[in-house]
Amino acid sequence: MSDDPEALERFLVDGLGFTADGVRRFPQGEVRRFRRDDARCKVFAPVGGVRTRAGDEPWDQRAGFSYAALLVDDAAAALTQAVVAGATVVAELASHRPGARMAMIRDPQGNVWELLEEQDAPPTGP
Repeated sequence: MSDDPEALERFLVDGLGFTADGVRRFPQGEVRRFRRDDARCKVFAPVGGVRTRAGDEPWDQRAGFSYAALLVDDAAAALTQAVVAGATVVAELASHRPGARMAMIRDPQGNVWELLEEQDAPPTGP
């Protein structure tokens, strides 16, 4: 969910490499759709707005959806791109098992994303 769907769209496109794939409007709010290779993302912006969570709230300490993982070809490049677009780093780039590196970011709206690179994974980009 988003309290500023236009700003979140800019981040998803500029920071994470998604392509905007349409907006659907309903009496309850609007849904924005995004694509990035095989990944899909939908953002809902309710008519009445949403409560935002504290920017320093630990991502792994709340029930329900805590974060999304995005498979990328180059985690270091993806991390740089996301930070330039306004993300803050939650976990620095690290190798967490052979053939895999990851970093975690918080987007400007407080959502946490894992940027995951796996050497044995099929390519995700052009």
